[in-house]
Amino acid sequence: MSDQFVWHEVETKYRETRETKHGEELRWLVNREKILNKATGRIANRGTIRHPGVCVIAPFVDDDHIALMRQYRYAADVELWELPAGTLNGREENQRMIATETPEECAARELSEETGYEAEVLEKVCECYAMPGVSDEIIHVFFARGLKRREQSLDDDEIIVEIRAFGMEELEGMIGRREIRDAKTLVGLFYALSQRPGGLRIG
Repeated sequence: MSDQFVWHEVETKYRETRETKHGEELRWLVNREKILNKATGRIANRGTIRHPGVCVIAPFVDDDHIALMRQYRYAADVELWELPAGTLNGREENQRMIATETPEECAARELSEETGYEAEVLEKVCECYAMPGVSDEIIHVFFARGLKRREQSLDDDEIIVEIRAFGMEELEGMIGRREIRDAKTLVGLFYALSQRPGGLRIG
């Protein structure tokens, strides 16, 4: 954290909690924050989402196929093709969210619960900020290989309509036709497709 900025005043306006099969979980905080810039003496007012982070997983069914889920999203009111993903378990501390599990633990759990796949190998390939203008949420991207079929274990309010394996060229075509519109999924697929001989080809 930069020494130039001091969090002058923080007020938590909202706590997002959800009932899951694991019990009630705190997902994120919405704060109103006043930040003092010591270099200028000015105070910036920001609405900020404090988040423990998410994991997104590209499940390689084989070397040339990745599984996607078609999932209904309430806020957007659409079904989207997505990679499996989920929020890290976390707790509140000093009006921030602190993860209480590792990204690897979260990735393994979410892959299993959402798709029914268990991976022999989980490889973290990158991390990035989701929306740094309003949130400290970090996306941890994993590749999953050596998949074994188990059983899905969805929360009651999760609506996953279909799970399907797509070939690499098919995924490139879907991206080119704007049929994949979820940002974290695009990041994961860009990394996966860029590793092919000749790199990523979107026509």
